[in-house]
Amino acid sequence: MLSTVRLIFLFVWTLSLMLLAPLMILFTFNRQAPLYVARTLFSKGLLWIAGAKLSVAGTENVPKDIPAIYVANHCSHLDIGVLCRAAPVNLHFIGKKELAWVPIVGWYMFLTGHLFIDRSNRRKAIMSLKEAALKIKSGKNVIMFPEGTRSKDGKLGAFKTGAFHLAIDAGVNIIPIHIKGTHEIWPATNFKITPGKIDVCIGKPIDTKKYNKKTVKELMVDTQNAVGALGKL
Repeated sequence: MLSTVRLIFLFVWTLSLMLLAPLMILFTFNRQAPLYVARTLFSKGLLWIAGAKLSVAGTENVPKDIPAIYVANHCSHLDIGVLCRAAPVNLHFIGKKELAWVPIVGWYMFLTGHLFIDRSNRRKAIMSLKEAALKIKSGKNVIMFPEGTRSKDGKLGAFKTGAFHLAIDAGVNIIPIHIKGTHEIWPATNFKITPGKIDVCIGKPIDTKKYNKKTVKELMVDTQNAVGALGKL
């Protein structure tokens, strides 16, 4: 019963942010304002409702004056809120172009400057990635889950290369992150929420200038190893 109550409040809290936070743009003329709200007020409330206690290590590895691509493991709906709370910078997410037309969620992402990729064909996908790379160069911090989907067992899955092509195109560092505990609190396989502890470990930047398109898989493997190693700390 309590788990169901938590779940209902989580959805209401999330929808409330997506509906109200964009209104701040009208008053501040700043599309980053709702992201600041997500990083402070929303994420704090999300964790409180879920009964989660967050511990973060490695915030000193987050660059304050240059953009980066943050790469993390993914095993729960809570991961997005956790990362917003853990990272001391505003984070942007990448979604499919079609998502921009989805009521509330898509509108919120569009208004707050999140990035969209057109995957209708290979040419458009490549062009979308190049446009995203330019936006990252201009100052957007982006978070990506290269496993492509939430892990069903909480273990780190195989990475896909998309995030790493984007990092090389943008010429920015990759910041590896490992999230531990969200699978136990809210697993991908059901909607039962069990309060618990979440540990986030942020690793040292990986210099993508040491790689190129021919060695993108090496960058992918090195990043996956870095994320995996953080989970063992």
